[in-house]
Order: sequence, then C-alpha cells, then structure tokens
Amino acid sequence: MKLSFETKEIGAQPMLAIRATSTMDKLEELMGSLFGEVYGCIQESGAQPVGMPFSRYHSMDGATVDLECGMPVASPMDGKGRVEAGELPAGTVATVTHLGPYNNLPQSWSALTEWMGSQGLEPAGAPWEVYVTDPGAEPDQSKWRTDIFFPVR
Repeated sequence: MKLSFETKEIGAQPMLAIRATSTMDKLEELMGSLFGEVYGCIQESGAQPVGMPFSRYHSMDGATVDLECGMPVASPMDGKGRVEAGELPAGTVATVTHLGPYNNLPQSWSALTEWMGSQGLEPAGAPWEVYVTDPGAEPDQSKWRTDIFFPVR
C-alpha cells in the first residue's frame, strides 16, 4: 500500500478519555474496555460521540505504553470517575492514513516519522490514532482504516 503523507492545520476537539498504562501485549484488550467505558459515560450524559474512537500516545518506554483512549464530543462536557474531559489540541499535524490490520500500524508510524524527519518537522506533542473503521462492523482487516495524527512544528 502506498502511503500518502501531508501536513494540515486542525482545530481543537473536545473529548472524553481515560488515561492508562499498559504493556504492548495487553494493549488491545485494555483499549476495548476503555472505549466501552468512555462510550458509556457519554451515553449516560445523554450525548453521543461526534467521531470515531482514538488512542493518544503520551510515551512508550520499552514494552510499556502511557496512553489515553477516548472519543470526540460536540462540546466540552464533564467526565465521571476515571473518564476525564479534555481536548485534542489545535495546530499543525503530520498525518497519514493506514489501511489494514492493526498489527501493521508500526510500519505506518515508522514511515510517518521518517517522512517528518525528511521534511524538517519536529514532534510537538503526543500523537494519536483515530480508528475510522469499526472492526465489529467490518470483519475484513484489509479494509480497516486508521488515521494517524502527529503534532509538529
């Protein structure tokens, strides 16, 4: 698959999310439960997400990942319990769309960071993935779309 990289300006996006730490081998299981909890909190408030779930990666130290799993909402709203309100930041991002199974995402991430370096772009915050395709609705992993956003300067 040919990857297409670009930079663009995005606006801030209100969201609800849970921040957690996990090992890579437990990440998929953890993410599913966190998305369910965030979605439940949004529904409980009478609202609906305004976009697809995302994971924002604050750090990766060896096999340990510090991340937020969340969903965008129309306007700022209160969290509940460990579900916290926040926003995805406005600014310039480098972005690429990954098509295919999640286990191939590391190759798209590597290609994006390599492209950023070739363009003289420096990381400027925690990057995130948006899971555009719901795996529950599309069983063919080759059709799964994940958009990657990396804040840059």
